Amino acid sequence: MVSCDRCHRKFASYAALSQHYDRKPPAARKPTYLENMASAEREAELKPRVSPYKSGRSVIKLTVFGLILIIAVGVIAYAALNPPAQQGTKTIDVGSVAPNFSLTDTSGSTFTLSEYKEKSNVLLFFNEGLACSPCLQQMQSMDQLNQQFSGLNVVVASITADDPSSLSNWARASGPTYGRVMTDQSLQVARAYDMLGYSMHGTAPGHSFVLVNTSGIVAWRQDYYPPSMWVEPSQVLTGVTKALGA
Repeated sequence: MVSCDRCHRKFASYAALSQHYDRKPPAARKPTYLENMASAEREAELKPRVSPYKSGRSVIKLTVFGLILIIAVGVIAYAALNPPAQQGTKTIDVGSVAPNFSLTDTSGSTFTLSEYKEKSNVLLFFNEGLACSPCLQQMQSMDQLNQQFSGLNVVVASITADDPSSLSNWARASGPTYGRVMTDQSLQVARAYDMLGYSMHGTAPGHSFVLVNTSGIVAWRQDYYPPSMWVEPSQVLTGVTKALGA
């Protein structure tokens, strides 16, 4: 008896064993549909699964990051196009040529700054007007200095951003008797004198005095806000007197 070294089957002779070796192995059987499906399911189970919750969090994170990036780009672009003014610097300060302007006062008359050149000094008082009770009190308190201002040849002109009708009603009832009260509703004069950065509101002048001498030059400027929206009239008089060398 001889045996096959591959399948260990026994044969009676070498001839039978030789015939056994000469036979072709049976063709491989094709897997059935169910076997293919089972194999696919096993492969799917072996693959790592992504949690829908984690996927949703990833989308939210990407969205938030995108919004932050857009905001950052916008802020950088705005800062590049609108560089902030240096702290403490003003475009109109002592020694500057006072920008000329014409405004209508509460009596309906026109006030033109250049008409006072070589004639009188002009003290401009920029303030928030009717929206600011201390500002109104400041205009009224300036009447205490009528005699002193007259002796220094100083004309007082208060400028607010109120509408003309409302400002005129207040001036007739409670306004100062000395000087002029005018409306700069378009803020054109406030911008020309660099007044919008010294206020509780960026859209109105704060509490600032500008003295224009008879040569049309700014001789004194004081921005009281921040922090004050009302100052003792004597402080204003002191600043004016020193600036005029009186």
